[in-house]
Amino acid sequence: MDAVIVGGGTVGLCTAVFLARQGVSVRVLERRPTVSDHPRAFGLNPRSAEIARWAGIEFETDERNAGVASGPSLAELTPTTGPIKLPGIGPAAQRSCPQHRIDRAALDLARDLGARIDFDAEVVGVTDDGVVTTASGETVEADYVIAADGARSRVRDLLGIGTTGPGVLGGHMLNVLFRAPGLPVPEYSMSVLRNEEAVGILMKVDHGDRWIFHVPGGDPAMPVSEFQRLIRAATGVGDVEVDVISMLPWASTARVAEKFRQGNVFLIGDAAHVVPPTGGFGLNTGVADGHNLAWKLAAGGDALLDTYELERKPVAQFTMEQSLIRGEHRDLHWDLRPERAADRAAVGMANVLVVIAGYRYDSPAVIDAEPMPSMEDLVLDGAPGSRIPHLWVQPGKSTLDLVDGFTLLTGTKADGWLAAAAANGIAAHEVPGWADAAGIDEDGAVLVRPDGFVGWRTGGEGSEAELREALDRILCR
Repeated sequence: MDAVIVGGGTVGLCTAVFLARQGVSVRVLERRPTVSDHPRAFGLNPRSAEIARWAGIEFETDERNAGVASGPSLAELTPTTGPIKLPGIGPAAQRSCPQHRIDRAALDLARDLGARIDFDAEVVGVTDDGVVTTASGETVEADYVIAADGARSRVRDLLGIGTTGPGVLGGHMLNVLFRAPGLPVPEYSMSVLRNEEAVGILMKVDHGDRWIFHVPGGDPAMPVSEFQRLIRAATGVGDVEVDVISMLPWASTARVAEKFRQGNVFLIGDAAHVVPPTGGFGLNTGVADGHNLAWKLAAGGDALLDTYELERKPVAQFTMEQSLIRGEHRDLHWDLRPERAADRAAVGMANVLVVIAGYRYDSPAVIDAEPMPSMEDLVLDGAPGSRIPHLWVQPGKSTLDLVDGFTLLTGTKADGWLAAAAANGIAAHEVPGWADAAGIDEDGAVLVRPDGFVGWRTGGEGSEAELREALDRILCR
């Protein structure tokens, strides 16, 4: 089985890794000449970080004091938020890193795993039965096509798939990447600068001398000298040397594709959904799309592949709505204190951890799915449809690290289930403390899907045939 991924950004390259790890032949077609060196996002949330950990995508992490400050210059900043540190929810913490560094790590690993990555390969035609045409005239046939070609997805347009949602929200911004040796580094990762001469958002890119300045309504046709003037005026450092490297226009947008699948073509990442930047959910939602789709493509079966849209589209819709609410109530988004729970509930805002990892799947690939019980509390209790509970089984090794394809995790008195797993050819592990964490008896078990989500939970002893039936149901066969 082979797959073509249209788009070699972060989501496309990570998905190439996920597929190659599971034995799928992968080819990526990217219209640009190389990986972009201009970062748009700045890291992976804890769920995406644990997915990258599972996939072996390794990259250098920056130490950032996450938070927001504002003022008329870098010398006169007032914290808008305190330091923002998300509680641990699994084996990997949130990772701060400019997006291009993640891209390069995923690119190298995908190639090491045998994926073919073609740059300067612009796609100009696609059919829903998996035939792709490039601008050079090459015709590429694949079992499946994955559109990871961004918010202005050509694949989505070629297939005539519409979108819903508010669309573009207000005016555009210009993301200006520049080099400024010696510019003072502020305490927090984001500085909102506003004075009579200039307005913008300043972010440090890495440990070097590169920065991003977001200019409201910025015109890329303006002379470079004008951007240099704006940056000096905004920062209050009139003699700083400013070398403008590149510019990317963007606009806060909220929209979800009407379909995530058409024939043998699947939409992931911004091709499937675009969410406003508040919360940093966009890139991370796309990574989870690819992770969900990859194991289903590897497992095969048309009915199973239908569950991709059934599971991921509601998550995209929920994430978009939550980002819109956060844009209207930024103080609540940044304030993670439990005492603000009632305020969040009053405006329909979920706790950020619930948005990141508390959503639940309800599809034929889950047996007896249970709904999300709370918008405020992150509940990872072994319920079918939820991400499995995290327990350290030994130093540096989590229950999530035990997941290798379909995996059975059991209590400490479940020899029958261990034997049933062996007979069905799937991995199984007896885990002390698992019964309490996953809501089962010590002779019970949880069948975990390859993406780390609970597919089935059973409280007592069973048999080889019962486990086989559960596998067949989850695989929709």
